[in-house]
Amino acid sequence: MKKIILLTTGIVLFSCSTEEITDDQNLIDEIESLANNEDVTLDKNNTKASNDTDKDGINDEADSDVDGDGTLDNGTDSDGDGINDLADVDNDNDGIDDNGTDIDEDGINDDYDDDIDGDGISNEDDEYQNLSDTDLSSTVQQKITAYINENHTGETITEVEIENQIIEIELSGNTELSFTLSGDYLTTEVDDEDDNDDEDDNDDDDDSDDDDDSDDDENEYSSLSSSTLSEAVQQKIADYISANYPNDSVTEVEIENQKIEVELSSDVELIFDLNGNFLRLDD
Repeated sequence: MKKIILLTTGIVLFSCSTEEITDDQNLIDEIESLANNEDVTLDKNNTKASNDTDKDGINDEADSDVDGDGTLDNGTDSDGDGINDLADVDNDNDGIDDNGTDIDEDGINDDYDDDIDGDGISNEDDEYQNLSDTDLSSTVQQKITAYINENHTGETITEVEIENQIIEIELSGNTELSFTLSGDYLTTEVDDEDDNDDEDDNDDDDDSDDDDDSDDDENEYSSLSSSTLSEAVQQKIADYISANYPNDSVTEVEIENQKIEVELSSDVELIFDLNGNFLRLDD
């Protein structure tokens, strides 16, 4: 007795006896597995292509010529390198970064780079089990490791995520730490279920606790020195203010959405990245 098996993955026709079906099943499974893997690869490539219309290696947000037709259609490009000025970490192409940071040295400012560490994985999907799995420099890895060893003894890293120009570290004790791309400590969050239960049981304390939590979430400070920013970042911002607004003083500092917002006594609001680089005036 003969049986016909039709595989749609490659339209391959097999003719085999009933006794041979079991032996051939491994081959069938292998072919189907290869086909499934190919589909996954195609899906990933299509996703990447959708972020880079002309496939020139520059994502659409940073690309000065999105469709690759030779005509600028996304901002200006002073140095003609294909990256629009807002996203270009070196606007005048003199070899010196003058517009933010560029961790993977691809010429695109990290604020506009959808793959800031250049590992071929988009920022949204950049999750690792250990610091050593990432493409972060050994200096940054050592800086973060030293902080964890000093302040969270006994806890181990369970997940590392690089997202929106922030390194997020999850520890075994339900603690989440965030660092800048330079390895400078930013914030700590602790997931404490017992505290949540206590808040439910104490209505009178809810308002005050919520206010405190809200302040922590918003990361608002009355001065640079009272913030959680590193001394190097504080000094960089202070130097910029002294040079450009010598008669003003800082009245409020807010760390929100991976930006540092600084309000001056003249009601001017300045926006810096998390490394202390000036970005723009707040509208």
